[in-house]
Amino acid sequence: MTVKASDLRELLMSDLPDPNLVLIEGRLQVIPVDDLDADSFRGAMLLLSRTELLARGVDETSSDDDLERQAATISTAVNELGG
Repeated sequence: MTVKASDLRELLMSDLPDPNLVLIEGRLQVIPVDDLDADSFRGAMLLLSRTELLARGVDETSSDDDLERQAATISTAVNELGG
């Protein structure tokens, strides 16, 4: 599973309330935090929230290179978990 800069940009630009990036059934999706408890997202792996991503020092104005570095870090962590 590979997280891309575009996935993180989607998370940053989302209009959803408290958006989170999750891995579900082999695909990445941005969902609101309240949907984490929904049956349709049962088994989803929470990767990170927009708030966590902002705390890492990236935001909507960050370059694709900065987002790619963050994406690579997240991908490595997920792959090490076997996700």
